[in-house]
Amino acid sequence: MSAVPPVGWHEIGLDPSSLQLFEFTPYGPTEVMDDISDLWGVDPAGVLLASSASHAHFCFAAALAGPGKTVVHEVPGYLPIVDALSVVGVNTVPFPRRFDQHYRIDLDLLARTVADNSAAVVLLTNLHNPSGVRLSVEEEQGIAVIAEEEGCHVIVDEMYRPFLDPDPGPLCRRHPSIISIGGLNKVHGVSQIRFGWGMATEPLVDLARRVFDSTTLHNSCLTDQVARAAMKRYQPLRQRGRKFATEGWQVFSRWLEQHSIELVAPAGGLVCFPRVPIAGLDGDQFQQRCLEHGVNLTPGRFFGAPDHVRIAFGLAQEPLQEALEALGEVIEKS
Repeated sequence: MSAVPPVGWHEIGLDPSSLQLFEFTPYGPTEVMDDISDLWGVDPAGVLLASSASHAHFCFAAALAGPGKTVVHEVPGYLPIVDALSVVGVNTVPFPRRFDQHYRIDLDLLARTVADNSAAVVLLTNLHNPSGVRLSVEEEQGIAVIAEEEGCHVIVDEMYRPFLDPDPGPLCRRHPSIISIGGLNKVHGVSQIRFGWGMATEPLVDLARRVFDSTTLHNSCLTDQVARAAMKRYQPLRQRGRKFATEGWQVFSRWLEQHSIELVAPAGGLVCFPRVPIAGLDGDQFQQRCLEHGVNLTPGRFFGAPDHVRIAFGLAQEPLQEALEALGEVIEKS
């Protein structure tokens, strides 16, 4: 699991019997747009509410990079977003975030890749998915410079960013060509209602809504009501999520002291992205061995790095301990 354990009705302050079956909000609850505006000082007219963070991501990317245009994306990275854009006929060009460079962004390489391919859009994640590495201040500044000088748009998936304390806020505030994607599904424990957003300038939101209108018409009114309640508990839910992440990393770190695994320590969040710890196996083969011992993880192929795996540690402590014991048995028996 790449999200914290789910919340209950009482934790978001909502009585499910109060849900209205036929409420209609064409572009989502204005109260949620105002809440997002109050949190980060963005224009509420620059908020797109969508049926998930991935949906918000797709709406912006598809609006800005149509048939024949080029999208530059990080590898390893969250490739399902890249795959989804294949339906609109974009060209995709990868640029590396290397393990041996601690997944730092080579800004010069990124700028050249954008310029050489006349890229319309760059896709990034912060915290980096799958490694949990945070963008540095220099990287944030450099990304804004690239957006300005190369005339491209940058979409940053920031689903894991609120795990940071203090939360630095959305990167979209750095430049009007940067779009920040967020939501309630990872940090806040509201994982199954599928509610996300994108923050950008009002003209970019208007463009994204053209795709929105063609893909969902409007979000579920039940989801909207749950999201409205959860946003009123945004900070307590965030602290709850940070507690799971912090305690999970402490447990995992103690386990790492007893096992030889190469990884870059995450700056926050619920996941890390080590090399496969058994020589001769790729991520899929290692996952299969783990499944035989009752524990699951995500093969690195999913992110474009088949010799790695993504391990999540956002469980409650007892099941996490059990999972790590099983994982240790897999490694020790190899």
